[in-house]
Amino acid sequence: MLILKKTLYTTLIVLNVFLALTAIPGGFCLLAGIAVPPLDELKGSIFTDYTLPGLALMIIVGGSALLTAILLIRKNKFALLCSAAAGIIIMIFEFVEVLVIGSPTGAGLIMQLLYFLIGTVMVLVVLSILYIDANDKRIKD
Repeated sequence: MLILKKTLYTTLIVLNVFLALTAIPGGFCLLAGIAVPPLDELKGSIFTDYTLPGLALMIIVGGSALLTAILLIRKNKFALLCSAAAGIIIMIFEFVEVLVIGSPTGAGLIMQLLYFLIGTVMVLVVLSILYIDANDKRIKD
């Protein structure tokens, strides 16, 4: 079980680092107007431009993933909770994105699905680790 648990922790670190390394520059690009979807896609939404989505992507999504990666590497007791939260955050971000601008065809749709899947896998890996820990504790007792 120890090898499986280490593999799951490594998986969480990789997913959080990947999420941080893509969300932070992605948010910056939205703020800087680099490769931004047309503003017409925001019509009918609460957003007039991509400032708030860019800040949310960079700070909330990317920041939570970066913090989580650091906590996981340092073996902090809150790392698993933060990793589950980071997974839920990217899933919510993608859900809101689909509600606001819809699901484009091509690369945009693939990215929405990929990031939602990453969030789902993060939560499932955390639950797997907690399950292993609970079984280990039950066996010891």
